[in-house]
Amino acid sequence: MLEPHPDKNRIEAYYDGHATEVQERSGLNQRHHSIFRKAKKAGLLPEHSLLEIGCGIGLLSDLFAGYLKNGSLLSVDISPKAVDMAKKRLSRRRNVSFLVSDMSNFAADQQFDRVVLPDVLEHIPEEQHPALFQTIARHLAPDGKVLIHIPDPYALDRLRIESPELVQIVDQSLAILPMAERFHAVGLQLEKYEPYGLWTKDPDYDWIVFSRPRATGALAARSRPDRLIREMISNVH
Repeated sequence: MLEPHPDKNRIEAYYDGHATEVQERSGLNQRHHSIFRKAKKAGLLPEHSLLEIGCGIGLLSDLFAGYLKNGSLLSVDISPKAVDMAKKRLSRRRNVSFLVSDMSNFAADQQFDRVVLPDVLEHIPEEQHPALFQTIARHLAPDGKVLIHIPDPYALDRLRIESPELVQIVDQSLAILPMAERFHAVGLQLEKYEPYGLWTKDPDYDWIVFSRPRATGALAARSRPDRLIREMISNVH
């Protein structure tokens, strides 16, 4: 079980402020559209059920909800303020529901075709990732996929040095190998790893997809995430 972070109240208060001071001011931008396009390319269909972890004020949620004509969207965020703003923003949508949660107490009575974490995983303390990934795997449909968008760790390291005022209260540089090993431990394998440049020529974001192994039994158990990652990295560079 994912334990609440000791500073949960402070983190929640930070993102209450972030909702109005940053998210509302910046509005819908190229990053949201990039995540949306990549989710569709990863097989998101209009009839799918989608769990969005870290919805903020609902900017990306609105894109998803408009696309899921015959599907459903459950959007979750730690900030009550952000969720309230998202509810108002998407009040016209009938296929969306919202939940205030840090995922420590998350339990849904359904499985989801897709689970998306749009620039939120780096804000969840890394020691909590194994339990979080277990929760995600438990709520993932048999043919489901986990879609992750994070700042590229090298880009985030540079930001921490060059513009530390832009770094959030919890903002970790996440390496792909530990992430893949943790997902591997809950029965999910790395399907796609794509560092890419959105705002810069060099990679500033990573797009990552996990899914259940197509192989079963002993073959799946022997799947090595480190080997898969090396192969993917060799194709990137």
